[in-house]
Amino acid sequence: MSEKKERKGKRAVFSVRNMDCATCGVALEKRLRKVDGIEGVGSAIMLNKVFVDYDESKLDVTEIKKAIKEAGYANHVTSDGNQMR
Repeated sequence: MSEKKERKGKRAVFSVRNMDCATCGVALEKRLRKVDGIEGVGSAIMLNKVFVDYDESKLDVTEIKKAIKEAGYANHVTSDGNQMR
């Protein structure tokens, strides 16, 4: 029987324009992982989406959006603040 690791935090989903190849997705994930408070990052290139799990006591969605913009991508939040499970 496998144990399910429970996380505490929030998940935000961002639509990211111009993220059209695997290299772009990996580069953006790598950049976001450097931000203090981000616990996990995943990207779906075909959907132009980035999924960010974060500790809301350390940062908020505005700071994540800023990091995505600084990486060279326009973005907007499509889902914010869902409890991670």
